[in-house]
Amino acid sequence: MPLPNEEIISKVEKQVLDLFPSARGLEVTWSSVVKIGQSLYREAPGNDPFRPDQKTPVKNFFLSGSYTKQDYIDSMEGATLSGRRTAAYICGAGEELLAIRKKLVVDHSEKASGKVQMLQTS
Repeated sequence: MPLPNEEIISKVEKQVLDLFPSARGLEVTWSSVVKIGQSLYREAPGNDPFRPDQKTPVKNFFLSGSYTKQDYIDSMEGATLSGRRTAAYICGAGEELLAIRKKLVVDHSEKASGKVQMLQTS
């Protein structure tokens, strides 16, 4: 950012006071500006298909973050959307585990003899 730190701090302070009028009269006791050039993930044209999905080929291993496949560039919004998708996949994995558990049938009459019947999964 080409603006001096003091100008950035002043602009942010004004925005905060506009958004939160009850903060008027409070004193800013400390502030810091961090400038990181090219801090955003830069995607070249045609690279979107190479962003990884939240669900991986490895069972019960999921990815989350702004760099994963979602509708936004590297941003907080993208990270949030990615996290929501990851959570949905994790919930789906839980449903899959419940379905597998239901396929395991224990015949109570055979339970005493220690036999457990496993249904075939297809």
